[in-house]
Amino acid sequence: MNPIGRANELAELATAWDRVVAGAPELAVVWGRRRVGKTYLLTHFAQNKRSVYFTATRQDTDDRQLRRFAEALREQLGDEVADLAPPTFPTWEAALRFVAGIARAEPLLVVLDEAPRLSGGHADFADTVSAVWENHIRNQRLMLVLSGSAVAVMEQMLGPQGGLHRRAGVERRMDPFPLTDARAFLPDLPPADFIQAYAACGGYPLHLRRWSAQRSTDENLDDLAFTPGGLLLRDAPDILSEDLDWRGGYERVLTAMAGGARRRSKIAGRAQQRIDYTLDRLRRAGYVRTVRALGTGGSPDPFYEIADDYLAYWFAVLRDDADLIDGGQGPAVRQRTSGRWQTHLARVFEAAARDHAQRLVAAGTLPSDTVIGRWWKDETVEIDVLGLTGDRPVLVGECRWQAKPLTQRDLGDLRRRAAHLASPGSAGLTFAFWSRGGVDETLTNHPEIRSFTPADIVSTG
Repeated sequence: MNPIGRANELAELATAWDRVVAGAPELAVVWGRRRVGKTYLLTHFAQNKRSVYFTATRQDTDDRQLRRFAEALREQLGDEVADLAPPTFPTWEAALRFVAGIARAEPLLVVLDEAPRLSGGHADFADTVSAVWENHIRNQRLMLVLSGSAVAVMEQMLGPQGGLHRRAGVERRMDPFPLTDARAFLPDLPPADFIQAYAACGGYPLHLRRWSAQRSTDENLDDLAFTPGGLLLRDAPDILSEDLDWRGGYERVLTAMAGGARRRSKIAGRAQQRIDYTLDRLRRAGYVRTVRALGTGGSPDPFYEIADDYLAYWFAVLRDDADLIDGGQGPAVRQRTSGRWQTHLARVFEAAARDHAQRLVAAGTLPSDTVIGRWWKDETVEIDVLGLTGDRPVLVGECRWQAKPLTQRDLGDLRRRAAHLASPGSAGLTFAFWSRGGVDETLTNHPEIRSFTPADIVSTG
C-alpha cells in the first residue's frame, strides 16, 4: 500500500533511484517533524531493493552507533557481506567508504534515519558525509538517504554554512498534511466532524489513523486526549523535544500564543521573557508563522501564531491540565476546557476558509490575479478573509464555527468592516460567509453574497 498523499515524494525518490541504477550515485535528504510519515515513506521506498535501513538512537556514543550499523549491514544484506563487514567501524568515514565499496557492482540503498543523532562525536556528521562524497564517491551505484526529525538541525546541515550545502540531489522537507490532503485518512467522516478531527490531530498520519469514524468527536477526544497516556496527550512533547531545548523558554512562548497573544509585545508579556531569539528560532523551525495584514491601510505590526494545528491544540487545551488528565480526571478537564476547544476550532476553521478561497481563485471563481489573506487595523477591526486584485478588494469574508445560519445582521457587520478598506474595482465586491449553518433565506437572494459550508471546505473537487 502506498503512503497516503506522498506521491510527489515517492516519485522524486524513484527518479533518483533510477539514476543510481544507471550508474550515478545519489545523496538524498528527507526531513520533517516526528509523526509526519518519514519512516513509513522510506521503508516503503526501500521495499524490493537491495537496502540497509539504520535508525540512530538518542544519547548513544559513536562507538555504539557504529557497532549497531555494522550489525545492521550483516543482518539486512546477509551472506553477501558476512565475510566482508567488520564487527564495527572505527569512524563514520570508514563506514561510508565500506558501503560505497559494496555498491560498485549492484545498486544499494542506505537509509540513515535520525541522522542528527550521529553528530554526537567530535566531528560533524554532515561534514563527514560531504568529505566522503567529494573524495570517494565517483560512479558507485549508491543511494544514501539521510533523514531526521530535528528540523532546525537538518536545515542547518543543508544551509550555506552546513556540510551538506548543495551536496544532495534530493532535498525534501515533509510537513503535516494540509486539511484537504488529510481528508483521505477519514473520507467517510461527515465534513464538520472531519474538521474537528483535523483540529485535534493536525495533519499527522498516525493521529488521523487512530481517530475512529465510528465514534463521536467527544468519544475520540476522551480516548486520544483525555485518557492517561493518550496519543494526543503525550505526543506533543516528543515532537518538540527533537528540536527545542525547553530551557530556552520555547514552551512559555508557545503557551502564550496558544492563549491568544499574537503581537510580539503581548507574547513577551505573557511569557515574561525576552523573545527575539526564541521567536526567530521557532519561526525558522516552522513551529510559528508570521502573518501580516494584506494590502494597505492595515496594522503594520505582524501577528505570530502556532503553525501546527495539533501543537496549537495541545498548547491551548491539554498542556496546562496534563497532570490532571494523567491523574484520571480527563472527563472533568474536557468539560472545563470546552471553551478553549471551541476557540481553537474556530481558528482552524478560519484558516481552512482562507485555503478554500485560494482554491476558488485556482478554479477561476475569482480573478486569477487575486491574492488571499487577512486584514486588521489596530484592535478596532479584523477581516477573516480578504481577496485583493491589485490594490482593490474583490472578496471580503467572515468565518463562523456555528451551526445557526448567519443573517442580515452579520452581513451588515461585514459591510461596516469592509468600509475600512480601499474602494472595490469595477468588478464590485463579493461578500462570503463560511459557516457550519450557512446563511438564512434573507441572504440567499443577494447576488453579491457567497455562502460555504464544511462540505465545500473539505471537498477536493
